[in-house]
Amino acid sequence: MRGGEYRGASRLAGEVGETNVISVNEGLKEEFEGRFSRCRNSLYFLAWGSLGNVGEAEEAMENCYRKARRNPRRFTSDGEFGSWMIRMLINEVVLVANRRLPDPGEMSAMEYPEVR
Repeated sequence: MRGGEYRGASRLAGEVGETNVISVNEGLKEEFEGRFSRCRNSLYFLAWGSLGNVGEAEEAMENCYRKARRNPRRFTSDGEFGSWMIRMLINEVVLVANRRLPDPGEMSAMEYPEVR
């Protein structure tokens, strides 16, 4: 990824729009796309910094974007929209990170990390 920019949203925007996942008026779709495009790099860096893996960060971004597109809301400011997207992205980051963890039932007592 060059320049540290998340480029998946434009691909997803067409994909989600073509499959008619949501049916909202055009004004709300345009408002959502505009606000998402203004905050997507910040969201991507949050995901990448939290997960430390480009592929997992992109997966979290895609899941967040799709869920937000299914339930778009009207916000009075970019700040409110950004806060909503950050909360959704954090939830996705946690889900992706939890998939990395081994099943506790499969670990022996010797494998558990030391608690200090």
